[in-house]
Amino acid sequence: MSKTLVNIITREHPIAAYLFVKEYFEEGDRLLFVSANDSFDCITPLVKVLKIDPSLVQRIVLRRIADSYTYERICRTINNGVNQETQYYVNLAGGSRYMALSVQHVFSNYNSIFFYTQTQQNIIVRTIFDNSIYDNDDQIIPIKYKMNLAEYFDAYGLSHDLENLEPPISDETKARQMFNLFAKQQIRSNEYRILDVLREKYRGWKYLKIAEAEQPVKESMTTVPNLGKFLDFIKFIPKEEGVLSQQELEYLTGGWFEEYVYHLIKTVVQPDDIAMGVRIDGCTDIKHNNELDVCFIKNNQMHVIECKSGISSESMFNEIVYKVSALKEVLLGVDCNSYIFSLKKDPTGDLKKIATYMGITFCDYECLTREDKLRKVLQKM
Repeated sequence: MSKTLVNIITREHPIAAYLFVKEYFEEGDRLLFVSANDSFDCITPLVKVLKIDPSLVQRIVLRRIADSYTYERICRTINNGVNQETQYYVNLAGGSRYMALSVQHVFSNYNSIFFYTQTQQNIIVRTIFDNSIYDNDDQIIPIKYKMNLAEYFDAYGLSHDLENLEPPISDETKARQMFNLFAKQQIRSNEYRILDVLREKYRGWKYLKIAEAEQPVKESMTTVPNLGKFLDFIKFIPKEEGVLSQQELEYLTGGWFEEYVYHLIKTVVQPDDIAMGVRIDGCTDIKHNNELDVCFIKNNQMHVIECKSGISSESMFNEIVYKVSALKEVLLGVDCNSYIFSLKKDPTGDLKKIATYMGITFCDYECLTREDKLRKVLQKM
């Protein structure tokens, strides 16, 4: 028997609807989305990524503001769009409490089965609303389907460049070697100066000839003394002899830390999908450069890690925290878990408190260099 899958759709939480449909949609079924007026435009990208014929999709939109929070108006609007001949699978996740109560009330008068998609636990609960609360008839059903990163971004209507990403420069062994050089403070002050000049003057260049950097041929260039010896010391071999590419310049000036975190997560957490340096943007006329250092999906949970090998001050840390928090709130939604990984030391725990207050996990120098503490963070992922 065909059925109609009912979802409450909101801009902040489309993943609950997406996973519910992926679990229960069968050929011949239809979809019904209930939304407030300010969220109805989220239905189109969701239907697109679900790859379902738009003619099979029904929308019930609460056009007026008062209709989205007034119980009786919500019920009347929904009631006008349903019928007794259809079997409904109703997902009560998403929307306001009033919206969920209204949807449950209306569909209780029809041929309906009720569910709740709990994305944080990656489960769907099938519930019978009756007068008995002691017969333990709720069913907890693990979600079998596993999203990838592209599906997550597409469900939120975000543009991304996943198909055009460059592979990491280093393998896991090289990434660990670079991490140890910096974590064990084997880089000397004059060598940090080399990295500072590369970062300030040459990051973004398409290529840099090592000999010309050591002895500039143009007045506009800044000297990078002993660059070749430094590369030998850290055992970095450019892909093209005597030349650093743009990707290699980015690697030397901080990209190595992103690659270390990337390999760490890939090996220990074993995500379902992972990427580094993804650029995303909302589908609006206002464009921003929102780059995700490391992002991955594990059991349908999105995790985004901001990687900063060095943080010079508390004010700089605050800027990073606000950036990560805004990215989650504006683009990535409530399903996203956010982290900051850094070799910054936080002996007082003040930085960790700031991050925690904003819903972000801060993994500092001690966390990254102590196996027991790092294990706790990774296990939660």
